[in-house]
Amino acid sequence: MNAIAVVDENWGLGLDGKLLAHLPGDLKHFKEKTIGNTIIIGRVTYESMAGLLPGRETVILSGDVNFKANCRVVHSLEEALEYCKSKLGAGIFIAGGEAVYKLFYPYTDHFFITKLYAAFKADRYFPNLDEEPDLTVRELSGPIEENGIRYQFFKYTRVK
Repeated sequence: MNAIAVVDENWGLGLDGKLLAHLPGDLKHFKEKTIGNTIIIGRVTYESMAGLLPGRETVILSGDVNFKANCRVVHSLEEALEYCKSKLGAGIFIAGGEAVYKLFYPYTDHFFITKLYAAFKADRYFPNLDEEPDLTVRELSGPIEENGIRYQFFKYTRVK
């Protein structure tokens, strides 16, 4: 299983339900990684979006058993993991928000992280992967600058 996120220097994810910065290059990277695959997101993340992302299967995790959407909705980690078993060989990406990333962290082997070389005010955070001894990291890109923000793509892989 994979996770994909954009974080600032403090591993901040977002503020008030929005990303910390608008970076077309990061959005393109997200699309390239997730297109044709399954993304798992929380209800709050789903409600912050303008709609379902085209070219991907979306699975929404919601504790509200009455929540309905125009895609698959699961109501527990166990139900989500059971559904993932039916997708063997397919790419599954955990794509937010904070609680969903933390819930799936023990089941995630690859983390595609866009690191912003800036600090923003944030109210949602990703686990600091640089402090995890069971992960190796490699750069996927050199530094990029867009809209006055420097950033870089990384892939962290769990060492088994």
